[in-house]
Amino acid sequence: VFQNIGDGTYNHSGIQAIRAAVAANTTITYKILFNDAVAMTGGQGNDGGLSAPRIARELLAMGIKNVVLVYDDKEELDLNEFPRDIEKHDRTHLMSVQDRLSKTDGVSALLYVQTCAAEKRRRRKRGKFPDPDQRIFINTDVCEGCGDCGVQSNCVALVPVETEFGRKRAIDQSACNKDFSCLNGFCPSFVTLKGATPKKRGARDFVIPALPEPVLPTIPKGKTHNVVITGVGGTGVVTIGAILAQAAQIDGKGAGMMEMAGLAQKGGAVHIHCRLANSPNDISAIRVATGETDVLIGGDLVVSAGAKTIGLAASGRTGAVVNNHDIVTGDFTRNTEFKIPHDQLILSLEARLKDRVAFFDASNLARDMLGDSIYSNMMVFGAAWQRGYVPITRDAIVQAITLNGAQVDMNIRAFDLGRWAVLHPDDANAQIHDRVLELPKTLEQKIAQRADHLRSYQGRALAKRYLRMLDQITDPEIKEIVAKSYHKVLAYKDEYEVARLHLSTVNKAKEQFDNVGELQFHLAPPVLSKIGANGRPIKKTYGMGMLRGFHILARLRALRGTPFDVFGYHPERRAERQLIRTYVQDIEVSLKYLCDANRKDVIDLLALPLSIRGFGPVKMDALTNAEKKRETLRKSILSLGKSFAHAAQ
Repeated sequence: VFQNIGDGTYNHSGIQAIRAAVAANTTITYKILFNDAVAMTGGQGNDGGLSAPRIARELLAMGIKNVVLVYDDKEELDLNEFPRDIEKHDRTHLMSVQDRLSKTDGVSALLYVQTCAAEKRRRRKRGKFPDPDQRIFINTDVCEGCGDCGVQSNCVALVPVETEFGRKRAIDQSACNKDFSCLNGFCPSFVTLKGATPKKRGARDFVIPALPEPVLPTIPKGKTHNVVITGVGGTGVVTIGAILAQAAQIDGKGAGMMEMAGLAQKGGAVHIHCRLANSPNDISAIRVATGETDVLIGGDLVVSAGAKTIGLAASGRTGAVVNNHDIVTGDFTRNTEFKIPHDQLILSLEARLKDRVAFFDASNLARDMLGDSIYSNMMVFGAAWQRGYVPITRDAIVQAITLNGAQVDMNIRAFDLGRWAVLHPDDANAQIHDRVLELPKTLEQKIAQRADHLRSYQGRALAKRYLRMLDQITDPEIKEIVAKSYHKVLAYKDEYEVARLHLSTVNKAKEQFDNVGELQFHLAPPVLSKIGANGRPIKKTYGMGMLRGFHILARLRALRGTPFDVFGYHPERRAERQLIRTYVQDIEVSLKYLCDANRKDVIDLLALPLSIRGFGPVKMDALTNAEKKRETLRKSILSLGKSFAHAAQ
C-alpha cells in the first residue's frame, strides 16, 4: 500500500499513523510530500518550524529503516542537513524508487521535497526563492502539437496556439513556475533562453470619459445581499472578495466571506461566497444557497457557467458580469484537442439570467490597456458595480483598494475601466489588439499557403506535385482535407527541416522577450543519442554554436530522399516516406469508391495523417495507431463502395 501525506497532514496527525504502522509491522510505504506550505488552506507555513531534514530524522527515530529522499535539484537543497544514512536521489529517479519500495517488507518512507508551485511564484516575486535566470521558449514552427510536453509535465502553463498549420503549443510565462519538466517531452522545438525577460506592455494612455453613477441596490432590513465571485487560482480572486468585504465595513455595513478554493494550483476553480447586510447581526450563514445569488462577479467563464455556480443563480434575481476570455484548463494537458465550448457556456448563462448578464473579454482588455491581465478580475468587479449590482459606494471600494496597498493606482484604474467597458462594449472591443495570427480563410488561400511552404521546404517540383494531386479533386470538403493532410505527409520534419525552421528561433524569441542572449537547443540526434531507461533517446543540450550546424543542414535539404541522404536510412524517415506512398493510394481508393454510404469513412481516412504528430517514439506510436484505424476504414470504404456500385448497375 502507498499512502500519500502532505507535510501539513504529517505535522498534525500523520506522524501518529506512521508510528502505529511501525508498531503493527505493517507493509506500507508512506510518501510524504514536503511542499513547504499548507497549500490547501492558503499557503501558510507549518507550525513548529517543521523542515524536511527534521522529518527525515523523525522517521528514522520511529524505527523506519528504509527512508529515501527524492528532491528537485533546481531548489538548491542543502543535502548535508539530512541524515547521512538515508538514500538521496533527484526526482528523475522517482518511479524507480517507488517501484523498489513497493517490494519492501515493513514500513518504508519516501520523502519527496519540492516546493508548492504557487508558493514558488509568490516567493520569487518577493525575492525569497531561487529564480533560475532562464526561460523556456517553444518555436511553434517546429512544434507538432503532439502534446507530449503536457504528458511529461502535466503543466497548466502549456497553452494552445492556433496556427495556419494547426494547433501548436506555447508557454504562458506568467504561469510558468520554472519547473522545466516540459523539456522532457520528446520534441526539438523547446529552447532555453538565458537572461531573457518577457516583454511587458505598459499601461496605455487612455482617457476614461465621464461615467454616470449607477443606482446602487438597497439591502432590505434584516436581509442580506449575496455575492458570488468566481475565477481560477493565482489570478487574485480572493483579493476581490477581501476588498469587497473591507469596503462593506467602511460603508458601515456587515460582511461575511468564505473562500472555497477547490484546487490550490494555479488554474483551479475558485468560488468566493460573500454576504453583505446592513448589520453584522443580519448575517446568520455565509455560504450562498441555491438560487440566492444577487450578483455574480465572474472572473472565468468556465467556472461561472459550471453547474455548481449556475445552481446558485436565479432568473430575475441574479445580475452577472462575466469575463468571457478562454482561460486554458488542466484538461488541455491531457487532451491535445480539448477546446472550451465557449458559445455553449455563454448560452447556459444567458438561458438562466436572460438580460441580466453581461460579457466582455476582461483578460485581453486588461493586457492591452494596463499591460497585465492580472487586473481582469478588478475590471469585472467594476463592471458589476456599474451595472448596479453591488450595494457599496465607489468611495468605500477605493478606500479598500488603498488599504490593500498593492498597485493601488492601477487597481483603481482597472475598476473604472471595467465600468467603462460594460457601458461601451463596442469601444472596449476596439481597444483589444488581438494577437491571434491572421489565418487563411478560403480553400484557395489555404492551398496557396501550403504550396508556398513546400517550395521553401524542398523546391518547386514538390509544390507542383502537391497541386497536381489537388487538381484531381472536385468535392470541396474532401479537397480541403486532402490539402491539409497531403501537405503534412509531404513536409515531414526531418533533420533538414528542423534545422531550417530553427534559423528563425532567435527572431521569434526576440518578439516575446527582452535581453535575449544565449540560446540552448534540446535535441536528440538519431545517430548521436543514447537510449534512456524509458526506452527513448536521451536529449542533449546544445549552445549557440548549433546555429552554424542548422545553416549547413538547411542548405543540404536538396539531399532529402536521395541515396546521399544519411538521415534517410533511419527507420523513422523510411516510415515517413512510406506514409506518402500509402496516402496517395488512399486518395486514389477513396476517389474511386466514394459514395454517400461511405463518405464519412472516406473523410476519416483522408484526415488520418493530421493525427500523426510528434517526433521519434511519439510519432511512431501515433503512426502505429493510425495504421490500425486505416485498415478498418479502407475495408469499410471498399465494402460499401463496391456494394453501392453493384446496386447502381
